[in-house]
Parts: sequence; C-alpha cells; structure tokens
Amino acid sequence: MLTAEDITVGFGGVRAVEGVGLEVGRGELLGLIGPNGSGKTTFLNALCGIVPARGSLTVDGAEVRLGRPRLARRHGIGRAFQTPQIYDGLSCLENVLLSSPDPALRGLTGAWLARPLMWGHERRRWAKAMEALAYTGLAEHATRAAGLLTYGQRRLLELARALAGMPKVLLLDEPSAGLNDAETATVATLLDEVRAAGNTLIVVDHKIDFLDSLCDRLVVLELGRVIARGTPDEVWRDDRVISAYLGVPVDVVD
Repeated sequence: MLTAEDITVGFGGVRAVEGVGLEVGRGELLGLIGPNGSGKTTFLNALCGIVPARGSLTVDGAEVRLGRPRLARRHGIGRAFQTPQIYDGLSCLENVLLSSPDPALRGLTGAWLARPLMWGHERRRWAKAMEALAYTGLAEHATRAAGLLTYGQRRLLELARALAGMPKVLLLDEPSAGLNDAETATVATLLDEVRAAGNTLIVVDHKIDFLDSLCDRLVVLELGRVIARGTPDEVWRDDRVISAYLGVPVDVVD
C-alpha cells in the first residue's frame, strides 16, 4: 500500500532523517520505534508533506510528491499527531466533519443551484461523521464542545476525525501518550479493529507492550537511519536495538 524510498530530511546542517525506506502492505500495522530524537516524527511529517523532504513515495501504486500536504491527503494519507490537534470551540461532530475528503457541493454554487443535492450530500457526510464518533465511543458527546473533553477523549476524537477522512494509510504519532492503562487498552482495541477491517497503519509509540501486541512488524530508527526491521521478537533480539535503547556499544551487548 505504501512504499517510501530514500526519504531524507535536513534542517540546516542536521540530517534528521537520512535515506529511510520502508514498505507497508495493505491491511498491515507497522510500528516505527527508536530512542528520542531518532527521527520518527520527522519521518511521519515527511510522508504527509508537512516538512520538505527528498526521496520517493508511492501510495496504492500512485506516486506522491513530497512536501505537499494537500497532495498527500488527496492520495489517502491521514495523520493523527502526538498532541491532539482539536478545535476546542467546535463541537465533536464539527471537528470530525472537518476531515471529509469530499468537497463537492459545499460552496455557494451548490447551495444556490443544487440545494437538494447539497442537502443529500451533507446528510451523508454527517452520518459518516456520527459513525466515526460512535466507533470511538464518543457518539454521546457529538454536540459537546471539544474543549470540554478529557485528554483521553481528545485522543479518541482525533482518531475519529482521521478515520472519517477514509485514509488509505493512517499515520499515528504516539496514540497512547499520556493515557492510563485502561485508556491505552481502549486505543489498542480500536487500532486492532481498524487493522482487521483492512486498513493500513504506521504507528509511532514508546510503549513497548502496546506495540508488541498490535504490530505485524517493527522498523527501528536511530539518528535518522534504519538499524533493524522485522517481527517484534526478531527486533528485540537485535544487538543494535538493545544498544540503541541501553546506550552501550554493540560489542558490549551479550
């Protein structure tokens, strides 16, 4: 579903991501891990076009030009951020409606010249947004201002908005960050259901148990480069990964 080759991102003289490549299959959940500062978030930012990058990217066989967020969205790349990007003054339903990938009939022309079609289109958009809220357990909060939600609910709201956008590939940056054990388990169940429905996900997170229980494969970054990839069991036995997390030279690791 997604192929990234030789993705490189630099800030001045610093290479935050250097020559990273990976492939993610349709319906696969891939975990992207590594120590702080290893380039995980920057790599996701490169895939969704919000930082300048070099390399090549294809989604579902179509080439995606890097550095163009609208093109990334148009080709089916969705994103949820490490800190929920929620509009506090809008209701939960309004927040989810913002993700609609179909702009048809939402302008003045549609309102004036095709009003019956416009209303039918809007009813379908609202129904899909409500489905996304119900899927994440937030249906009863549809008309509530997003600013009144708990932190865990805000995370679920951003996930609902991302899913309502019907992405081909969903990028999630630390979806369990700041959540307690019960909330983390809820998010894990939701992501497992999303993957089981045939969706493709790339997940960055620091909770090892959370990722091990979900991911088909892991890719490990250190200092902007891939140092290991494979199943969770294979990755955690890799000396380079142990060294990266423990901060000891590889030749010292037993």
